[in-house]
Amino acid sequence: MKTTIDGEDWFHLIQQGDKNAFRKVFDLYYRPVVYFACKILQDDSYAEDIVIESFRKAWDARERFETPRHLENFLYIVTRNACISHLRSDRVIQNTETEWTRISMDEEEEGSPLDLERVQTELITLVYEKLKNLPGGEILRMSYLEGKSTKEIARKLNITENAVYITKSRSLKTLRTLLSKKDWMLVVLLFL
Repeated sequence: MKTTIDGEDWFHLIQQGDKNAFRKVFDLYYRPVVYFACKILQDDSYAEDIVIESFRKAWDARERFETPRHLENFLYIVTRNACISHLRSDRVIQNTETEWTRISMDEEEEGSPLDLERVQTELITLVYEKLKNLPGGEILRMSYLEGKSTKEIARKLNITENAVYITKSRSLKTLRTLLSKKDWMLVVLLFL
């Protein structure tokens, strides 16, 4: 993780209580951590609230963080624990016990499920960024990230289903050229 923002040591500024530096960290990590929470909850209605609370807790504990990685781990672990607590309170945990076992393994271990989730969320963040400026990016986002059908997309955008197919095909080709070969393969695996 980059430790300078605009030439300043943001980590040191956060420890001193600089809200602007913390806002930049919030902007950097908010979307990936929300995505992480959505994957656990399988429902995004509570994910944003949980993540906002995780950032509030990180702000309160800012003086205790020893490294930027410590802060990053804190955000993911607190979010994961809050998601698990939420699921337990809703008695959904019975259906996802195998998933919790996988996620709750030692997060400090290299190649742990938490590290794999981070890679996946960073990849999704990269794809979101590319889709923002990509012609037809909205159609790809709706199709692959939101799971909407061609018919739903056509209805929402007030275009024909054929236009959705054509735009999706062209946008995928363009996205492929924007991503490295490795990232493209990961995207393909992720969306399968």
